[in-house]
Amino acid sequence: MDKNLIYIMPLVSVLMTTYNRAAYLSQAIDSLVSQTFNDWELVVVDDCSQDNTALIINEYQKIGLVIKYIKNEKNLGIVQSRNLALSLCAGKYVAILDSDDVWTDKQKLRKQVEIMENNSELVLCGGMAKVIDEDSREIGKIIYQEKDKEIRKKILLRNQFIHSAVIYRKKIAEMIGGYGGYGVGEDYDLFLKLGLKGKFLNLPDFLLNYRRHPSGITWKNRVFSAKEHLNVILNYKGVYPNFYQAMLKAYLRIVLAFLKLI
Repeated sequence: MDKNLIYIMPLVSVLMTTYNRAAYLSQAIDSLVSQTFNDWELVVVDDCSQDNTALIINEYQKIGLVIKYIKNEKNLGIVQSRNLALSLCAGKYVAILDSDDVWTDKQKLRKQVEIMENNSELVLCGGMAKVIDEDSREIGKIIYQEKDKEIRKKILLRNQFIHSAVIYRKKIAEMIGGYGGYGVGEDYDLFLKLGLKGKFLNLPDFLLNYRRHPSGITWKNRVFSAKEHLNVILNYKGVYPNFYQAMLKAYLRIVLAFLKLI
């Protein structure tokens, strides 16, 4: 390494994990490139995709995009992949962009960085989203509480953050152990842990298109997801409001999933 060179760390690391999402990957990356804020790096952990994900990443690297790309030799699952990506992030802040989602607000990073820089007590900042299907058609909207106090009242009853909308402080995320050991809901668990270290905030703006793949959710996965959601909630008794209501709601969700009613 040349000692005369000065290496400047990016302010924001954009964390992306992916698995066989080549069909959507370029849309996601292009939405990052379109941001007016440009002090970022992209960290991609590919969980052993069998499609042309690596070729797409390589094309972006050829045109000078700053991408740290790791392809797992075998499928490690979402928790290990997310934590691996987190360990590779060099920025003060980590922003999430899942490989099938699209940032639609070109000011997203700029808004969130300015808010985080000016409010040291904030640990996590998200926003609202439009829901799209596999063909990018809008099928709904997701609107959450905005202020810390209101988010805390609701967060056990319903997750108040969309993963691809959030930005959080990397140092604190690492201090609390990163993503939890859940096959589903690892991001929800991270949000709840972050909330023990500082304040929450959601911007009122629609920041992204969040893609849903209903055809890929099997009955078995719905039951498993409902059980894991309950497991997350059980860890926060006495920490957040409405614990017992949230627990009952989670049990009901398991029953409905088992009966194939959701």
